[in-house]
Amino acid sequence: MSVVHRLYLLVLLAALMPAGCQAGNAPTTPTQAPVTPPVAPAETLPATAAPEPTEAPTEEPTAAPEPTAEPTAAPESSDLPPAFFYDLGEATIIQERFPEDSRFREMPVRLNGVIAVPDEGEGPFPVVLIIHGTHPGCPVDDSGIDRWPCDPEVEQRNYAGFEYLTRELADRGYVALAMNNNAQDTFGFGEPAGGERLEQVVELQLAALTEAAAGGENGYGVELAGVPDMSRLTLMGHSRGGEAVNWLAGDFADGPNLAAPETFAERGYGPVNGLLLIAPGMVVFGSEGAPVPIAVIVSGCDGDILDGHGQLFYDRTRTGEMPNPPAVSVFLRGANHNGFNTILGADMINDPAIPDCNPGLDAAAQRQFLVDFAADFLTTLDSPDPAARSAAAARLGMDVTSPAPAELYGLPAVVSSLAAGEDRLPIFVPTSEAELTTNRAGGAVIVEGVATHFCEEGYTTPQMTPGSEPCLRPNVTIPGFPYMLTAAWEAPGAALRFELPEDARDLSGYTTVSLRAAVDPLSPLNAPDATQAFTVRLTDGSGNVAAVATRADEPALAFPAGPTSDQFFGLTFGGLVPLSTIRLPLDGFAGVDLADVTEIAIVFDQTPSGNLFLGDLELVRPPVAE
Repeated sequence: MSVVHRLYLLVLLAALMPAGCQAGNAPTTPTQAPVTPPVAPAETLPATAAPEPTEAPTEEPTAAPEPTAEPTAAPESSDLPPAFFYDLGEATIIQERFPEDSRFREMPVRLNGVIAVPDEGEGPFPVVLIIHGTHPGCPVDDSGIDRWPCDPEVEQRNYAGFEYLTRELADRGYVALAMNNNAQDTFGFGEPAGGERLEQVVELQLAALTEAAAGGENGYGVELAGVPDMSRLTLMGHSRGGEAVNWLAGDFADGPNLAAPETFAERGYGPVNGLLLIAPGMVVFGSEGAPVPIAVIVSGCDGDILDGHGQLFYDRTRTGEMPNPPAVSVFLRGANHNGFNTILGADMINDPAIPDCNPGLDAAAQRQFLVDFAADFLTTLDSPDPAARSAAAARLGMDVTSPAPAELYGLPAVVSSLAAGEDRLPIFVPTSEAELTTNRAGGAVIVEGVATHFCEEGYTTPQMTPGSEPCLRPNVTIPGFPYMLTAAWEAPGAALRFELPEDARDLSGYTTVSLRAAVDPLSPLNAPDATQAFTVRLTDGSGNVAAVATRADEPALAFPAGPTSDQFFGLTFGGLVPLSTIRLPLDGFAGVDLADVTEIAIVFDQTPSGNLFLGDLELVRPPVAE
């Protein structure tokens, strides 16, 4: 069964099952909005009076009250620093969309979570805030509503599923807390409106931690005076928590923009210096590209985000405004959605016909991957040692001077990596059909013996977008459905040539040619189970030519493993086919003057025929050590 058809099956199951049985948030189908839980029947806005978005509440949320319960240390299961489950009591946030006399206007929230701090070393230590995904908090009634608020004894502690991560990060020198975010997405106290609840709850949580760090009120159960460095703040989020942290940091018109330089002066914490999104979903806020370094983990066997659309957080960063921050996206083969959170059950959907998903990764291995990946990502953000940052980036698959890896931390994975804007020279992305005639550097694009087609970002069908058949959107699920080019050839020697204008010919300041690719698993032009290959050719102003072929085992060019079947839109591939990075070092192009390169060409001369999905041809280099 195809990914697209599994999406529709999930929607049907979601409609038939009580909400309390659903594992995580319902994914978006390609052609319709996410399934929306029913709204509590009392006091909703009239259908004809859709509210205007508000810039900020006219009433302030109440300050965090005195703690109502003694914090409790989590049982110690290793030599890691202990975690403390804290409860700072209840506070009230304002829902502006409801009138003054509505019982839904003032919403009670509980400020609790789990925190761990380093037990050795000299502080203050950087801070990591972890936000869990959308899973029912309060018990669900017969109408499918998780009525809010509920007794803390029966509220599901979704944040507790990241206790292990707080302890692991504390062991590496971070104050890490996972906060209760159940209030954000509940429909049990009126409909949520964007990030209105989220912003207020995060502000209350971080303000309380800021006060404790300054030696004030402390309800966390562990000494915090002088311990957290509130000026160094990284956000991590799982599932829709990933979308939440991207919104919190991003420059959205209705958001808090916590990555803005003035955040610390205005709030006493921040600015956010990085984002880690774990199996993220994009449902409410969307993305305009990350304003700070971003890392994304896309699960290859995600039973919730079935189409891997969290890849869009990476892709929107690569196609956003320059200069962009560095970014990395990892497609973790065999990983599911819920395994990152220890209290969640198995994913609702798993396709055993997909080899990577049968049986899939062990949950403990999946969580250890997150620990290792998160620790190295944080090192790239916070370490004062350039060598340590470079080594961590290499383990993340971001070292532009090394071939793209086929595994990370001992697990099968492919990587898309994006150098910072000042360290990349884009030649061909593409984001418009115009790039098939004029490349990003301003030179001509010459097509020889290749059938090409530009694909817009997003899911579509031939009925929706006539002429889009070569993009295979209903037939092959490429995470994020990115902007890309299809390139098909039926004889060796076909080529895509990118001429460079005189002011863009000096490539001597770069180290690597980088591009992204994937193999079309449905095309008869690709030999089944065989790795594709091609050559990149450089020509200089004196006519000298040098060429470097892709590796025989290039991960991005491996034939995708998965079932095929006849579906509504024809032959359909059942797995995910991610675009991933290929790197060729410039020092391999011997005999060419890298200061005067007139043309870069992709030459399809290594196989008799083929059909590839392509994008992101650019020159890159490592960041200059500070």
